[in-house]
Amino acid sequence: MEIKRDRANCTIELSQEQYIEQILERHGMADCRPVSTPMAQNQKLTKLAEPEIDAQEYQRALGSLMYAMLGTRPDIAYSVGILSQHAAKPGEEHWGALMRVYRYLRGMSDRKLVYQGAKGESKSFPDPVCFVDADWAADINDRRSISGYTFIMSGGAVCWSSKKQKSTALSSTEAEYMAASNATKEAIWIRTFLSELGQLTSGPTTLFIDNQSAMALAKNAAFHDRTKHIAVRHHFIREKLEDDEIDVHYVPTGDQTADVLTKGLSREKHERFIAGMGMV
Repeated sequence: MEIKRDRANCTIELSQEQYIEQILERHGMADCRPVSTPMAQNQKLTKLAEPEIDAQEYQRALGSLMYAMLGTRPDIAYSVGILSQHAAKPGEEHWGALMRVYRYLRGMSDRKLVYQGAKGESKSFPDPVCFVDADWAADINDRRSISGYTFIMSGGAVCWSSKKQKSTALSSTEAEYMAASNATKEAIWIRTFLSELGQLTSGPTTLFIDNQSAMALAKNAAFHDRTKHIAVRHHFIREKLEDDEIDVHYVPTGDQTADVLTKGLSREKHERFIAGMGMV
């Protein structure tokens, strides 16, 4: 990882350009034709009963991407998460989708996360905010939903996640509610960490959600018939709301930065949302 600090402009930049160039060369994609997004819109990958290609080669190429995704590249988090589900039994279609991510990195190897510090005498961190989203029943193999969230501080993403939910949501409201519950767990960890650094303010951490029904469910303590099937572990979000540790705010879907962590998007949306995570 390369770290650049610009004291005059109060910025810190994180990138892995050299590493990405190495893996492009290693997997024979150094001279490939670039594409503008890591995964095609509406692409659905079917699970296979038996592998069609060398699984070890697929896993090596996928593992190289995973290291970059965990370090500085939240823009490929969704693609890597989806492709990881087929690592045991990959097929030609999966390999093609995997190589598309490399083609995307070919044109975007120099992308970096940029954090903007406060000028002057301020030594405190800005409060983190979280964008959280879910794509209901997105997996065509088991109809489970994809959760995504990202926490932003100083204008850049400090953590991100794109994962398939562990249980099947029966509605988009339930899928968004479960995603918000997972984000709340991360929010509590971040708040604890900032508290240990002496940087936690007294206010709650804001979660931006684009589903008003999920917000109402989080704020309403009434346990009625339509929510009894939701696992009890997800309802702790209500407790954290009451304790003023988190707060939920509505954000229009067109401004939902976490959307890029739940599905393949058009070039325009992909660029807008990764810019929202501080990637330039």
